[in-house]
Amino acid sequence: MLGKKVLSDKYVTKLYTIFKQKKWRIRENGNYSVFDRFCSRLAELENDKERDLIIELTNEFLWIKSNMYEEYLLTALKMLFDSKEWEPDKDKNIYICPLLPPNDFGKLKSSTYMLYLCQSILMRTYFEFQESQIRICETPEVLKIHQDRVGSLILIDDFIGSGETALGCLEYLKFLKDSNKKIYIVSLVAQEEGINNISKENVSVFTALTRKKAITDTYPESEAKEKIEVMENISKHLHAPKGMELGYADTESLVAMIKTPNNTFPVYWYENKKNTYAPFVRKENVKVIRS
Repeated sequence: MLGKKVLSDKYVTKLYTIFKQKKWRIRENGNYSVFDRFCSRLAELENDKERDLIIELTNEFLWIKSNMYEEYLLTALKMLFDSKEWEPDKDKNIYICPLLPPNDFGKLKSSTYMLYLCQSILMRTYFEFQESQIRICETPEVLKIHQDRVGSLILIDDFIGSGETALGCLEYLKFLKDSNKKIYIVSLVAQEEGINNISKENVSVFTALTRKKAITDTYPESEAKEKIEVMENISKHLHAPKGMELGYADTESLVAMIKTPNNTFPVYWYENKKNTYAPFVRKENVKVIRS
């Protein structure tokens, strides 16, 4: 196992069972398997109460790997196209754009990866992709130039947490809303809280899976309060960023995508020099260099 501490057989067995049930691989081609990193992280926790909580929550953990993205996207788009709200302007084009706020323009984000999937062969099984004129934009900035040609706009992402990113993007695209352009948001996975925050802007979210807060929305109030305190202690022990003890904006997410959202509890992804390796790591030692 990685790290200085050794995890007891009891928790190794429990974790092994979860991995088997979820069909997550125990061994990888590389040197640092997710399973080994997970064992190391559990061993690092201060007591069995903390370990029991993480094991309990991990039973509900959702890991969407890259080879699953297309299936989830097809499901989310079908929900949009089958809905009563889908009313594209037949005389104009359908635009698809990454769900990005202005401060993320030009960055390599998960939402930009989704654009490539929108060009797949399986997308052609939908009438819209077979018959309509689809225009895929790399950035929302392009929409200012094409504003008059937009019949409907689909903003796309792999995960919606608090909804803050979506709200920032919608604020930028106010020029489209002011001209009564139809805007829809499609995401592979979305937190219920984020969907509710976005709905206040009268924009609908279509997602393959909706997730509730892992503790607050799941347990009775008194039990939830106790588990929240345990999780906050775990995050503090791991030196997670201040204010992120329950994930960004207290989202309490249990989700990992190609990259783990920071809305997920830090115990699953946060690392620093004082800690062992995290199972679903998102640290910035792998960087993209932009022109």
